[in-house]
Amino acid sequence: MRRSSVTVVSLLVLLAWIASVAAEATFEQGLLFEVRSQTGKSSFLFGTIHSEDARVMELAPPVQSAFDEAGSFVMEVIPDPKAIRRAMVAMAYSDGRSLARVVGQDRFREIVAAMKGRGMSPEAIKDFKPWAIVTILGLPPPETGEFLDIHLYKRALAAGKPVHSIETMDEQLAVFDDLSESDQVALLEETLAVLNQLPEVHERLLQAYLQRDLAGLSRLVKEYLRVADSEVDKRFKIAVLDARHARMTERILPFVEKGGYFVAIGALHLTGEDGVLARLEALGFDVRRRY
Repeated sequence: MRRSSVTVVSLLVLLAWIASVAAEATFEQGLLFEVRSQTGKSSFLFGTIHSEDARVMELAPPVQSAFDEAGSFVMEVIPDPKAIRRAMVAMAYSDGRSLARVVGQDRFREIVAAMKGRGMSPEAIKDFKPWAIVTILGLPPPETGEFLDIHLYKRALAAGKPVHSIETMDEQLAVFDDLSESDQVALLEETLAVLNQLPEVHERLLQAYLQRDLAGLSRLVKEYLRVADSEVDKRFKIAVLDARHARMTERILPFVEKGGYFVAIGALHLTGEDGVLARLEALGFDVRRRY
């Protein structure tokens, strides 16, 4: 179950990275923002990153205080067993196809070698769809599975806070699963082509996050994706960007209007002229950086 949880979180964070590529430098610094409604009620938006690093997991005092103060916790998708099962089913073929049949034996052997470093055997991945391999290879190898989003989720449950989500697992999965087979294979080939560059990319992203540099995070993701620039990338970015930012803002609205919520979403959803914070500000909310 822990491996499944890691795979699902990897998928969600990959969405956050890709959704940031068109962001401009709006709300370019900070990780914690207070969102105050016109009636004076406050909630907090906190940007997360897919990391097990101890410096990420140890919440800064302003973040810890905001988390403790909030009566309820909100995250992108609740990683409960039902959601994880749905994700794992969606990530695998169920119509007789196999990964080797779709990508070819030579490419499959390359995938097997790459996935060995993630502790996954040929048998474990033989029915995976190409996009599932992309989500796993595109992010740092897990060690404990206790990433920041999961850590906050568990802490909220332990504190007895009600937990809410702003997206469904089906909505998250549709971004990938609705891709044509040829587009999925193209994304997989591009990921394999830049695989040796990813550890450095991950480290640079982590350093930018620790410096609370949202603009820097956005620039790094753009730089990474430019390496594999193609028409399929462009179509994918367009499909992810506008729809998810708009949907996330719409789903967050009821919480920030009521006040008293701690909302945790991928840090790169916060920034940009089309990001969640700018959208909330345009709707009349007072948005202020607190950390």
